[in-house]
Amino acid sequence: MADNVTPFPQGVWHKNLKADAFEKYMKAEGLNFFRRQDVHDSFDTVIFMTALPAGASHKVVTAVITNNSMYLLVRVHLGTCPKGPARQTFLDYINQLNGHHAIMKYFVERDDNVFLDVCVTSRDERFDPSVVRTSLDLLVFHLKEYYDDIARRLDKTSDQTNGFTM
Repeated sequence: MADNVTPFPQGVWHKNLKADAFEKYMKAEGLNFFRRQDVHDSFDTVIFMTALPAGASHKVVTAVITNNSMYLLVRVHLGTCPKGPARQTFLDYINQLNGHHAIMKYFVERDDNVFLDVCVTSRDERFDPSVVRTSLDLLVFHLKEYYDDIARRLDKTSDQTNGFTM
């Protein structure tokens, strides 16, 4: 078994129904700009990758991450965090943004990649893909307004980190 795969308890595994429902919704709505990636892990994770417009002229790598839990994550890669003295100023800035935007949260990973996340909770039987689409619409609106300011503070923007995948 691969090191990054967490074994699921025997007899408890169930299929990721959100992925199929989301894919069906996208086809019905004519949303053909996602690429499906089946991870084949113990949580039956399926990732839908795309790029969202951000700011005046950027595109940011975005993933809708589904699995067999009650959570669905929309994760946007914004770029890489600045180094040196600009780092703390940047961290203070995204903490300020976090204080003003409850539905989405900014954070920096250990490898200095900066993300913006939206978490959607739902049981399989109540999963509504239109909520994910609304979240994506809110992200596009938010990034149109804020990304240019964020981008000027980053070491590299998402569209400068060629080949980034989640």
